Amino acid sequence: MTRPTARVLAMLELLQAGGQRTVGDLAARLGVDERTVRRYAEHLADLGIPVQAQRGRYGGYRLSPGYKLPPLMLTDDEAVAVVLGLQAAERAGLATTERAATASALAKVSRVLPRALGERLGSLLSTAQFTTPRAPALPPAPRPCSTSPGRRVRGAPS
Repeated sequence: MTRPTARVLAMLELLQAGGQRTVGDLAARLGVDERTVRRYAEHLADLGIPVQAQRGRYGGYRLSPGYKLPPLMLTDDEAVAVVLGLQAAERAGLATTERAATASALAKVSRVLPRALGERLGSLLSTAQFTTPRAPALPPAPRPCSTSPGRRVRGAPS
């Protein structure tokens, strides 16, 4: 990673993994010095991301507990894995009770892919061959029935 913006986003990804990270660990993982890590933490805070700092020998940085970041950051390989997984799940009939949900998820991921990666995936999917025929979607889950206490439902397990 040569660009500071890429390293700030990489630091955010490390913090999203959970737990507290020491400044030394973050510096080593990002390939920068400790002072730069502190500056990156300030950049994240300026963007409204609640980065908490703890001073002292065992101090470091972490995201505020319970904070969830809306954007999903995937590497190119992770994006390929997600798309291929959705395609395979749909073909095997494992994805969901509605094929529309899988198609919708695929469309959302595809819309946000960089052009080069989208073309790479398009080529891959156009040449990929599945060895099993398309399976039907899973049947809907049975709905629980409510009964009054002490009443048995015919056919229900004892």
